[in-house]
Amino acid sequence: MNRRAYPYRRPHPDAVATGGWFLRQEDGEGVPLPPSIVDWDYQRDLDFECTVEVDLDKVRETAALPVEAELALTVVWNSSGSGLRMLAADRPLQGVGTRSVHLAFTVLGRDSGGVLSIDTQLVLPSRLDNPDPTGPRRAGSVLWHRDAQVRLQGDASQFPMAVVDFGKAGYPEDAPWYLDVGPNLEAATMGAVLLLVNSRTTVVLDAMRKAEKARHAEKLIHSALRQDVVRLLIEHTIANEDLDDDSVFETDALGHMLLGVVRTHLPGMTLASLRSMRRSDPSLLSARVQSAVGLFAKES
Repeated sequence: MNRRAYPYRRPHPDAVATGGWFLRQEDGEGVPLPPSIVDWDYQRDLDFECTVEVDLDKVRETAALPVEAELALTVVWNSSGSGLRMLAADRPLQGVGTRSVHLAFTVLGRDSGGVLSIDTQLVLPSRLDNPDPTGPRRAGSVLWHRDAQVRLQGDASQFPMAVVDFGKAGYPEDAPWYLDVGPNLEAATMGAVLLLVNSRTTVVLDAMRKAEKARHAEKLIHSALRQDVVRLLIEHTIANEDLDDDSVFETDALGHMLLGVVRTHLPGMTLASLRSMRRSDPSLLSARVQSAVGLFAKES
């Protein structure tokens, strides 16, 4: 295991404590940050909160800092999907004793995607003339930190989602969802694919809003949606004669995403063999996709 060596003393591990990050639900209740949010979409903002206990006296004593040294708790998040890195909180800590600091911030859905990482740090906010040569002195010196991650991007959430009334929009009024895939393979995936959810199918909407606290029946809906989205993307790939196994696109392009879905779920199969299977035995192709996605497997 690799361990980072700091060129200065750091606080005793017991000097800072936290119960970790929580994700606030629509009802205001917080749940421990899950490893993934399966049915997250780009219209959903995420609210995070965390409490950190800092024993200022113990931090200064064990990190060789003078009693007047100022400290600060900072939070930085970054999204692999959007490429954004933002400072979410910067809380100065002065005085003595133990401080309980509540940290909270919101990440907008349009700024998120992929893996969202949260780095919580206790730092020296400004340069310090530290009389102890073993103690930290440079601004930004990290005294303590904790990392947390949550994956936001699943098969059904790599593109925006919209809730519409299918009866008024011209779609079959009782269908629960519709995947709209554009024809331009060079276009950005985020602008070329749209998952429409029927506002009339309240059971589906409720299931998608309860991703972290879903009951068994709602998990079945999640599984059905994932499978159908993957199936439709694979069928769209097979039907597009401009695509072959050697096609190359920019990483954010629709063509790149479509080929990636095929390679992820049906590895070792060429587009030519999939096209042949679709012509001769479309039911077998459908069954292969069900198996690859694990339709209902985790919910059974």
